[in-house]
Amino acid sequence: MLWRKHFCYQLILCLLLSNAKALPFDLENYRVSSGGLLDIQDGAFIEGSSSQGGIQPDYRIDLGSEPLRSYLLRCKAIGNLILPFWQKVEMILELTANDYFHYSDYHNPYYRRLLKQYRKSGTDVPLSEYGVSAAGVCREYALVLHFGLKAAGIGNKFAYAKIYRASNYNHYRIVEDHAFNVVSFQGVEWVVDAYYWGFNGFRLDDLLRGPGISEESLSAPIAAPQPGTRKILYFNDFPRVYNPLPVQSCARILSK
Repeated sequence: MLWRKHFCYQLILCLLLSNAKALPFDLENYRVSSGGLLDIQDGAFIEGSSSQGGIQPDYRIDLGSEPLRSYLLRCKAIGNLILPFWQKVEMILELTANDYFHYSDYHNPYYRRLLKQYRKSGTDVPLSEYGVSAAGVCREYALVLHFGLKAAGIGNKFAYAKIYRASNYNHYRIVEDHAFNVVSFQGVEWVVDAYYWGFNGFRLDDLLRGPGISEESLSAPIAAPQPGTRKILYFNDFPRVYNPLPVQSCARILSK
């Protein structure tokens, strides 16, 4: 009886793993992280939203593919300029939001077509493909920006959190999942966000505190203060990220 139970357990496990498209075959060569502040590497596999009931297939990071590679080289060139920290960040934000991406609507036909194509094929979407379609939402924007900042020599983390935003003036109160990036400058952690400007350029600690931020909150030069309250409720314990071992630096990848 024991061997039958063991066999059934192994069979169920294999079936579950075979359906987890972001799961590499050789797990011993990957380090797995689940949510929080994440550092993601080239060649990583990342859980999309489809396993949570959404429509986004899992991701595969391919920094050497076009047009992602050209974008990263441009970010690297920005990093080499003799400019203040926040000016470099602003230039990379602009490059990400207005050059690499042109469409940010969840219902954009180019975006939907890409997701449908990879869901139908049952394969992971290379991150570079979002650059081909020039379409994405907060997850894709934050992933691309994560590598754009790293290419410029600006260390940062990718984050996915439950957030709250509200405005009495515009009559909305929204709780939703949102992806963004976190950089450290002069010992303080700041949110950098190419998708939702309500978070961009504000201190992480302020966003995590009870009342959150408003237009009066302390902000970095890249911020555009606006009416309403915004805050991070908590960091999600997803997506799962499978980073390959050994880790290669972004600079080394771009030098190949």
